[in-house]
Amino acid sequence: RIEGGGVYRDNGRGSFVTAAGEELEPGWRTSVGFENFSRIVDDPLIRQPFLRAFVWTFAFAALTVLLSFALGLFLAIALDVPGLRFKRTYRALLVIPWAMPAFLALLVWAGLLNDQFGVVNRLLPVDVPWLFDANWAKVSVLLVSVWLTFPYFLLVTTGALQSIPGELVEAARVDGAGPWQVFRRITLPLLLVAVAPLLIASFAFNFN
Repeated sequence: RIEGGGVYRDNGRGSFVTAAGEELEPGWRTSVGFENFSRIVDDPLIRQPFLRAFVWTFAFAALTVLLSFALGLFLAIALDVPGLRFKRTYRALLVIPWAMPAFLALLVWAGLLNDQFGVVNRLLPVDVPWLFDANWAKVSVLLVSVWLTFPYFLLVTTGALQSIPGELVEAARVDGAGPWQVFRRITLPLLLVAVAPLLIASFAFNFN
């Protein structure tokens, strides 16, 4: 009993509490077993934030990988044109985001996306709270993550495209296949054979 207060009793979980639930601090270490894990399911104050964070983390990892792969593949195909001038220069410029230190790139993008004096809002011109609105902040994170990641997939898909036998593409065109059919039935399946493990590894990295 505390003078002028209530009666505190051991709750068996590392602290003394009153009948009204008031806790006396500090407590002490005690074994709780799997209680913390069960609270994720049973306690709505923990379950709802946890599920929101988990769903967003999964969506962030998946969207970053898919968008980066799609952009890298598009650029690799666009630059894989025979006789294209300054091809090496274009590829070197597109790899710059991957070569920059990520921490420095994030600081630069934080300034570019500032809603008051950022260059992005002034050039578009729009008035978007990129960093100060919950939904727009998620969009900003995705855009910057894609910007940092797509050069990696550009290099990977460029090498994988060059390993696809040209005879298969020529045979498909002779048989009447259009560009989309060649891509969907020949290029993409053969590409995924080499790139699929890297997609999985990239997803795990972004999920972490």
